[in-house]
Amino acid sequence: MLIRFVTSNFLSFNEEKEFNMLAGSFRTHKHHVYKAGKLNVLKGAALYGANGAGKSNLVKAIDYLQKMVENGGVEKSINSQKFKLDKTKVNEPAEFEIEFYFKGKIYAYGVSVNDNIIEKEWLYISGIDKEDKLVFERKTLESGKPNVKLGKSNTKRSTSNIKLTKPNIRFRFGRPSIRFGQSYIKTKKDELLVELMEDNLLLSNELLLGKTDNLKMIDVENVREWIEDYLMIIYPETKLSILLPGIALSANFTGRTNYLSDWISKFDTGVDELGWESIDFETYFNNDDEKYVNDTIDTIQKEGHVFILTDKENVIAFEEDGRYVVKKIISIHQDENGNKVNFDLSEESDGTQRLLDFIPAVDGILNNGITYVIDEIDQSLHPELLQTLVKKIMDEPNTKGQLIFTTHESNLLDLNIFRQDEIWFAEKDKGGSTNLYSLSEYKPRYDLDIRKGYLKGRFGAIPFMGDLEKLNWSKNDA
Repeated sequence: MLIRFVTSNFLSFNEEKEFNMLAGSFRTHKHHVYKAGKLNVLKGAALYGANGAGKSNLVKAIDYLQKMVENGGVEKSINSQKFKLDKTKVNEPAEFEIEFYFKGKIYAYGVSVNDNIIEKEWLYISGIDKEDKLVFERKTLESGKPNVKLGKSNTKRSTSNIKLTKPNIRFRFGRPSIRFGQSYIKTKKDELLVELMEDNLLLSNELLLGKTDNLKMIDVENVREWIEDYLMIIYPETKLSILLPGIALSANFTGRTNYLSDWISKFDTGVDELGWESIDFETYFNNDDEKYVNDTIDTIQKEGHVFILTDKENVIAFEEDGRYVVKKIISIHQDENGNKVNFDLSEESDGTQRLLDFIPAVDGILNNGITYVIDEIDQSLHPELLQTLVKKIMDEPNTKGQLIFTTHESNLLDLNIFRQDEIWFAEKDKGGSTNLYSLSEYKPRYDLDIRKGYLKGRFGAIPFMGDLEKLNWSKNDA
């Protein structure tokens, strides 16, 4: 689960800013607090702010780090995404650090990127109340052949302090220098592997974290696994491509479909259940290129299935009972006589489709320990429907994951739904840089109407509209 995320010199973030899921001393909603080793970590967070305040940029920063890990490095220059309102930042790197709890350990992984060069990369296991354990540090040297270095890091990170610290290293171009903790380099073969990494195996735009196949270190594998598989980013445009795989590949295929049907039927959308429609393989691919069809069959034979995602529909093709089949999810309504009527999901309203996008998130949060970061959760959803969805997740006592989202929906500003430390705000300063802060900094009473206080500007993070009367709209009336 996510503990904290820190970024600087990226989009609207100038100096280092932190978002965290650390629980304060509030006594409300105790079932919202997880134990992450020696830390107390929160189940959810709602981030508010005016348009352009930088809420979505926080999501994009997390997404950028995740994409780097998935791709194994930097695919193109980051320079166009640096903070542009401070000229001194043009030659400075953008930095990202994420800290999370996974498989009984607290990991802190960070990257410093300039142009398309990984200037620094570091991974620690947090010691909380003792010195952190170095997994690796990597820096890019200007010139010269570096030596393999073993031993403890001089860097001390402290989770008792809001500020995350990083290796105090600044180099820009050239070959990498890598240092592993002593417990990870035990043999001459291990030392040779590091030397090979420094010589030619690790390019300046590649992440050392991406070399899991070469390193074969469980802690490195754990970090990559969590970032890739247990951190999910959902944007307003994210569609059902995330719904189909989870259901279709589930070991309990029928059970998962019934589970989702139960959920969707409770939200008064007209959908009574979800089902599957089988399509003849030859019929579905009738107008497609023969090579594409053959490639699809080859992939089915190798991988067991193929997901085909288009603007109109998402289907899965696989082999069943000795023949190839194509299936897609459909929604099922009942007519006035109680008869079942099938609909394509594309025929459902935007709100219903958006709700379907969130149901896998509900499943992932409740049952699979996944951290979902959702941008503009209120997109296309009725406020009461959204409130019901969020409250149901937050009230569930047996959840395993986290729900983090940005929103303008003030109806969710309710201390019956969230704790004070689960409500966050984004606001830009005079220099155009985004600041992040929690409602807990204001220490509000539990019985305070948070929604009313927010709309009156008590906590900031709302747009300043100015004097609308000065627009003289009446003079332009027809």
